[in-house]
Amino acid sequence: MPSVSLILPAAGEGRRMGSRVKKPFLTLGDEPILLCTLRAFGGLPAIREAILVLGPAEIQPVQGEWGERLRQLGVTQIVAGGARRQDSVWNGLQAVSPGCDLVLIHDAVRPLVRREVIEAVIQRAEAVGAAIAAAPMKATVKQTGTDRLIRATVPREDLWMAQTPQGFRRNLILAAFERARAEGWVVTDDAQIVERFGHPVEIVPDTDDNLKITTPEDLILARAILEARRRPHRAL
Repeated sequence: MPSVSLILPAAGEGRRMGSRVKKPFLTLGDEPILLCTLRAFGGLPAIREAILVLGPAEIQPVQGEWGERLRQLGVTQIVAGGARRQDSVWNGLQAVSPGCDLVLIHDAVRPLVRREVIEAVIQRAEAVGAAIAAAPMKATVKQTGTDRLIRATVPREDLWMAQTPQGFRRNLILAAFERARAEGWVVTDDAQIVERFGHPVEIVPDTDDNLKITTPEDLILARAILEARRRPHRAL
């Protein structure tokens, strides 16, 4: 069994949510989203450490209010985030123990990830070096120019919506991030750095339930999904 270090970036501003409360601390069910996300990873024997990345101004208040609960849920370190998500992940990578085989990076505001997906990403990352959860594209995708006129309809059969967790061999993700920082790459997810580094990344099929809560509408949908999961199954 590989030894896994989990990094949870939670330092974003969350402007799209339109709330004074940052996204990881909004309530889902009866507790903050961040704690729901940590519970999704609880009890997985491969995960040896969990590194939470917070905005610098949030570290002391969060430790004061939730320090014991975070420890109970497996958080081993809290580190300060950077200006961009990729900077926050880099800071988290600096805290990874050298003895860990794999690094698993997961958005703190994806609380509905299923355990079997987490386990599959770990398994495939160990096997091939890099693997991410992703959901198949359902919508028809149009490519346009700056004039918003359609240039092409993109076949969706080979299109996937990237999600997290994203898992990588520790040495691979560190080397890829070091080059990204040296060459000034700007990316929107961690797999993109590994792709540009020249290493293939495998898809682990997931569902739309593993949504990233970024807007008020996302939060409404997440609450509905959670409520449906908690209801007893009924025969139709």
